[in-house]
Amino acid sequence: MKVDYNWVKQQFADAKIRVGVGKAVLKMLKTWEEIDLDTTQAKQVLDILSTVGLGHALVVPNKEEIWIDARRGDLKVGDIVRVSHDAFSGSTGTVHNGRRGVIVGIRNGDIIVNSTDDKTPIIDGAHYNPEHLQKRVQ
Repeated sequence: MKVDYNWVKQQFADAKIRVGVGKAVLKMLKTWEEIDLDTTQAKQVLDILSTVGLGHALVVPNKEEIWIDARRGDLKVGDIVRVSHDAFSGSTGTVHNGRRGVIVGIRNGDIIVNSTDDKTPIIDGAHYNPEHLQKRVQ
């Protein structure tokens, strides 16, 4: 994909993009230019990059499951939950986001979860705020 760098730089100037951010985007565009993608593939790459680049999980929907945002007071020990795909950023996100587990305790407003998804590292007794969780209802 051919990149018009003069146009990109003008976009940065018009939108008042900070220099450091602009330089990072220009570096990424140099690699982007080397990749031959159609429009559909390019959109998929950008969607995935914008998700995993922040440490957020890619969650594949399962039509047999229904998940709702967890609410304080609606959770009980034994409920199946998962950490929202975008609950945390960075290295914390790569460990926790999208992970499934079971509630093993509720203390001082924290929801205590053990993982059940056979992924590593095993999460044993992690404390979450309810707003970082989703509850499986079916």
